Amino acid sequence: MRTSTRIASIVFSVLAIYATHAWAQGEQEPGGAADTAETAPEVKAEDAAAAEKTSWLPGGLSGNVAIYSDYSFRGISQTRRNMAIQGGIDYNHDSGLFVGAWGSPVDFGDAYLETDWYGGYQGAIDNFSYKLSATYFYYPNFAIANYWEFGAFVGYDLGFMALSTGFIGSPDYFGSLGTGEYIPFGFAIPIGTVSCPFPGKEFENCFDLAFDANAGYTHSSVQIFPGTHHYWDYNAGMTWALPFNLKLDFRFVGTDEAGLEDNAGGNRFVFGAKYSF
Repeated sequence: MRTSTRIASIVFSVLAIYATHAWAQGEQEPGGAADTAETAPEVKAEDAAAAEKTSWLPGGLSGNVAIYSDYSFRGISQTRRNMAIQGGIDYNHDSGLFVGAWGSPVDFGDAYLETDWYGGYQGAIDNFSYKLSATYFYYPNFAIANYWEFGAFVGYDLGFMALSTGFIGSPDYFGSLGTGEYIPFGFAIPIGTVSCPFPGKEFENCFDLAFDANAGYTHSSVQIFPGTHHYWDYNAGMTWALPFNLKLDFRFVGTDEAGLEDNAGGNRFVFGAKYSF
């Protein structure tokens, strides 16, 4: 018990919740694209795009750059509620195999950067989608926090709503919390497409609106917070898919842990803008 308490204290200092409470690593959405289930239409669109590539490289190569008011990871701020500029690159083969890398600044302990290296396999059968993935979280200059996660995810597109869930396991959650599990689930509802009001472009799609809500359950063998091995996180918000591959995201984020310091958790709004290429 003494050893577990000491490890929890280390994790607490690692995550910069410098008060009387220990810290827990978590996520609103993972850094990379490995730990969420895409809808069947999204998977099929990616496979079709990869199959149509005519470059020397088989499959499809894509990237993204984003700016967020806060990097929230399973409900916990990784940047003390400060802005984060993030980016990643993904390779999708038409067979369903994918690999990618993603990075974001962080602010805890000696860590200044998080990089996620991931790969896996995804596919779709009619309206049912599935994904298997492995992700390595690497923090330069802060090796104590490096760890692996392995996930399995499923989704189903009802047309008017898309449902998703999954299971993520880690043998060394956040490097010091022992074995850990994360169970995410959520739904997304497309609101509709707004046509351009400009002359001559009345029938072109200007942007798509959607609402989604998500929750997740984290559990680890070592205490995450004093007296508990688990907690819940949740988020809900709107997304706007704009022309030129731009996407805006505005959502409410929080956890069920009332004892978190303001700069690490608590209920808050997070805004982001993402450009994909």
